[in-house]
Amino acid sequence: MYSNTMNKYLLQTFLISSFIVQTMSLCFWGAHVKVRVVDNLPPNSPQLFMHCASGDDDLGNHTLTNGQDFHFKFCFNGRTLFFCHLWWNGKQRAFDVYNSRTCQDNKGVCYWEARSDGIYHSEDDPPNDAYKVYDWQ
Repeated sequence: MYSNTMNKYLLQTFLISSFIVQTMSLCFWGAHVKVRVVDNLPPNSPQLFMHCASGDDDLGNHTLTNGQDFHFKFCFNGRTLFFCHLWWNGKQRAFDVYNSRTCQDNKGVCYWEARSDGIYHSEDDPPNDAYKVYDWQ
């Protein structure tokens, strides 16, 4: 009798724990937004170095080679701002990868691409209409 009751208790605990873990990944007061930064620099060129952060979260330093990407998701809360600083081949550029103006159409995607002539942006992934936003400095 004891083991049957214990098994039911363990099963209930497991199910409740699974539910809590799943709901923690949902956005209750906003939408999920995916930011993706892609290295579309020429093959065999120097690596792309980058650092991304918000006021609350430091996403760290990353090194990308041609074709690689760095991406992250977050829950939009109305005042969210993420920025990245990119370095490549003696050039650099810092910019907001997400704010209320950079991704306005509510698709939940903010796509950025580093090319040899600058930084391109699209609100589609894969990008259908990436356009140049920034020159390298």
